[in-house]
Amino acid sequence: MRKLLVTEQIVLDVDQRLVRQLGVDEHRFRRVRFVLGTTGKMMRVEPWSIVFTDLSTGTILDVVDGRRGKAVTTWMAQRPASWKRNIEYVAMDMSAEFRKAIRDSLPEVRISVDHFHIIQRANQMINAVRRRRSHDLNDRRGKMIDPAYRYRKLLACNIEKLSNKQTDRLRDVLASDAELGVVYAIKEHVRDLLKTRDRDSFATAWEKLQASVKATSMHEAKSLFRTLTAWKTELETFCLTRLTNARSEAANLTAKNMKRIGRGYVNHENYRWRILLYTARLRPC
Repeated sequence: MRKLLVTEQIVLDVDQRLVRQLGVDEHRFRRVRFVLGTTGKMMRVEPWSIVFTDLSTGTILDVVDGRRGKAVTTWMAQRPASWKRNIEYVAMDMSAEFRKAIRDSLPEVRISVDHFHIIQRANQMINAVRRRRSHDLNDRRGKMIDPAYRYRKLLACNIEKLSNKQTDRLRDVLASDAELGVVYAIKEHVRDLLKTRDRDSFATAWEKLQASVKATSMHEAKSLFRTLTAWKTELETFCLTRLTNARSEAANLTAKNMKRIGRGYVNHENYRWRILLYTARLRPC
């Protein structure tokens, strides 16, 4: 018991750690449940956990019950001012609540949005157009006889990584539908934007992306650009710093593995302690 208490003091000593790059990410703590509410109606409950990670070392700092921005604000309010002054960057996915919570708690910190989620949104735009065009042209969902459906995975691939045969197939798919060709070109403009490393290159790539979106009337492309515009500052921070949320995602995987090994948890505090005590030996002194 004495060893456990000593380990507890070490693990919870977050305020004594020098953290300059903070990662914030969430994962589901357990399965969705349906409970009877006070009004007599069944309510859907999604238990989530927020993992705070030191991105410089990959250390899990804490695991907090909840998913909303209020949980982030509460955790940050518990940290001393000297600890918060050391934070220079925060990396996260495209969560507006997390962003607002960090801005309220750390107004001087620069936020970087993970590029994986940007590309994911661009690929979702392509899939939305592909499905819509299938209904417009064939009045049905896509089938294997449709090139756009059969080779749909090629639309999400980086063209420079495709073989000659795959490249020819992709070009045939894009040539068969002008709208698919347009949104694929927009996706490539997004990729070019993410490759930039300085402000001037970022501004040039942004102008090209904006021009390509303005030239089309497709609402899917407009929706994507509105999202990117809302995250433009964070996107530019990523391009300049290349700071990603990869270590937060790795920390989430560690937490999920603990959940699988334990065959699930009911009590979040026990779940939190299991993760922190396991990862304590991985932390740098």
